[in-house]
Amino acid sequence: MESERELIGQLPVKLPPGLDPFRDWTVEEFVQLDEGPIDPAMQERHRIYSILLMSIILDGWNGNKHGEVGDYGQWRVDQKIPQAVDVYRGGSYLGHNIAALAVDAEGRVIDYDFNHNEVFDSSVEHAESRLVRRVFALNQVYDLWQGNEGIPHRGNAATVRQPRQLFATAVTDRADRVTPRTPEKVSSGYSTLLSDVTVYTSLESCAQCTGIMCLASVKEVVYLQPDTGQFLIGNIMRRATKEQKLSFTAPRPISGREIGLRYYDELAEGAESFDANVGEEPFFRSPTKTINGPSLTSYLCTDDAYRTFERAANELSDWSNLAYPDFRPATAESALSNRQVLDMAKDFLEYVLTVKNRGTSHRV
Repeated sequence: MESERELIGQLPVKLPPGLDPFRDWTVEEFVQLDEGPIDPAMQERHRIYSILLMSIILDGWNGNKHGEVGDYGQWRVDQKIPQAVDVYRGGSYLGHNIAALAVDAEGRVIDYDFNHNEVFDSSVEHAESRLVRRVFALNQVYDLWQGNEGIPHRGNAATVRQPRQLFATAVTDRADRVTPRTPEKVSSGYSTLLSDVTVYTSLESCAQCTGIMCLASVKEVVYLQPDTGQFLIGNIMRRATKEQKLSFTAPRPISGREIGLRYYDELAEGAESFDANVGEEPFFRSPTKTINGPSLTSYLCTDDAYRTFERAANELSDWSNLAYPDFRPATAESALSNRQVLDMAKDFLEYVLTVKNRGTSHRV
């Protein structure tokens, strides 16, 4: 006679109604999204924010995953301190070279944050989840990056002070909406506060970050490097929640390849090459340990990855000509043009370089 445990193990899993339409689909069919191609002008806009994010990461770069003293071999030759023996620039390792950036419906940068796993001795301090919590907090304290004293500006329309609301979403048009500086409690809207917000993340989101962005109703997430270890969870959650008439929907995942970001393939191929070769040439050696296993976050410490981010930062610095300078998306009446977005991106980077805080520019 079969044991009770064996019988329980044979019970069929009952699908919730929202998944029933996909009962007979293959996994390959389920992860393919039918969102449609992105307009070339919008691709250009996405690339500006993506390259801004890469420039921010370069400014906060730290490859000392296993400490600043040791031997990182061929992987970090350019990051060694001259005349020093196996000592590397960067100081204490705060977290992985992964960051995320939030942009509102009008195209204005809201804020950014980094992965800070090492700071908090935790595996869940990921950039996207930290950023989403941060943006909710910023809505309450209203700390505006544009217009601060001592921060350089270009004097164009993109740097005019923002409206009293922190960022433009559908909820800011509500008549009963109160501004973050008033003492009254915000009447409602946190469930839709980020419904028009786009998050840019340097690495494809994990289940935790996808789940948090889903609960926050983030509109879409653009990722600049694939992470095969996350099993396309963003696509899976998008497919499962879209058009289910739920109170939340997972953000649309958009890969760097879909927006014509050349660094997407560079990073993907670089990580693949690192994984193939790190077994023979360890990533790190010290008298007490040798690290020679494949790791995407280790790759993001290497000279190869650094040079890719450096090329992106140089592109932003030199970028002046746009194919679609006057393009404005129809998402908000006062949306910035691509030209204004590019100028604002350069202003925001100057702000980041000035405050010199790795993801803590606003002291919330």
